[in-house]
Amino acid sequence: MIRLGETTRDVILCVTRFVAQSTGSEPTQAEIAAALSSYFTLDEVTNQIRYLRKKPIGEAAQPPAGGMARPRRRINLAAGLQRSSLTRAGYFIEEIGRGMAAIRAHATTVLGAPPSEEEIARSLKSSFILSELKNQIVYARNRRSS
Repeated sequence: MIRLGETTRDVILCVTRFVAQSTGSEPTQAEIAAALSSYFTLDEVTNQIRYLRKKPIGEAAQPPAGGMARPRRRINLAAGLQRSSLTRAGYFIEEIGRGMAAIRAHATTVLGAPPSEEEIARSLKSSFILSELKNQIVYARNRRSS
């Protein structure tokens, strides 16, 4: 087991809650690690970091010019199953750490500068990335059960 920073812990918990709410079953740390380490995730998180670096932080919260802000669907991410006490305490299997390191290394290679822990976390919390991580976990589960 390894202990990761608070920002990383929070994003892994966000992924855990999103998958639990979307599928009805909380993912294991091994499932999350496999999804984090996939080339698709590495590439898409790097693209998201690139996008976020070009856009000011508060820009997304501003309404479009000449109109009202679009209503957004809200998902209660706090309502997931409460099984992963080690995750909630910030302890993870080494594969989670390797997945986060792979994201950082890939982004550094592609972007030329290492991303911060906060940039990686903001990218992983984007609705597109959360949905794709969930899809990868569901796909892996389906392959195991067939």
